[in-house]
Amino acid sequence: MHRIIGLNISVLGCVIVAFLMFSCAKAKAPEKKIPDPVILAQVFQYKLTFDDIKDLIQGYSTAEDSMQQVRSLAEHWVRDRLLLVEAEKNFPKEVNMNKLLEDYRQSLVMHFFEQQVIEERLDTVITENDLQRYYEANKEQHRLESGILRGFYFKIKTPLNRNDKILQWWRTFPTNHFEEVLSYMAKHAKTNWADSSEWQEMNMLVQLFPEGTLSPAGIRSNRSVAREDHDYIYLLYPTEVYYERDIAPLSRIRTQAAKYIIHQRELELLERIKKEIYDRDIQLDQVKINTE
Repeated sequence: MHRIIGLNISVLGCVIVAFLMFSCAKAKAPEKKIPDPVILAQVFQYKLTFDDIKDLIQGYSTAEDSMQQVRSLAEHWVRDRLLLVEAEKNFPKEVNMNKLLEDYRQSLVMHFFEQQVIEERLDTVITENDLQRYYEANKEQHRLESGILRGFYFKIKTPLNRNDKILQWWRTFPTNHFEEVLSYMAKHAKTNWADSSEWQEMNMLVQLFPEGTLSPAGIRSNRSVAREDHDYIYLLYPTEVYYERDIAPLSRIRTQAAKYIIHQRELELLERIKKEIYDRDIQLDQVKINTE
């Protein structure tokens, strides 16, 4: 038996309209006898009623939109239930479902307990010393797969005005004319990377220059780069450069390091809790081990 119980469109429309009106004025409506549930679909012994999905259609303002959503939800439900029925037919008879459910229940209970312990007792403060200790112990695990850099990158339209001094300033940037260059770029640059704290992928940055005019090997820390084509001038000043297979700087992996430290603390905390519970209940004579 596999069927979708067909609601007459007018009946379904009335249900939807009544539901929308009730949603708008339920505070004023008098209590009435609860009608039998409207069955929208049935697959074998499983039934989908309008009450099961009514909360999912409250965001629709018209009956037509709501009816379309009901049809979609019913069709999705039918497909899921058909899959469930097929899975039940093929479920191994030798599997102890009660044991599976009990194992799952126990796992959930322990998981929620562990999460509660972590929320209440975990030290989440990470200092610079914590990060540095992690970095020194694990730096070999953080060799770069490709080069990275941070610094300043600008792209400005050509030709420049006769009175523009940007290229003159650029020759001694950032030691001199730092504010002048940043102010100029804020007003005129097509691309303005003035935040030198952000790490950038070297291969990606090379592609921002005219093809064939810059390679990773041509990028050095504290050495400016200037290139030009018919339309733009491209300016780069790397403040820090790390190449492929270099050990990544700590500033690059801070987030990853912090997550690792927190995860290790979680594991250590849970082990301590297990030991505390074990020692306590052994002392209270709540544990008996009969293996000898």
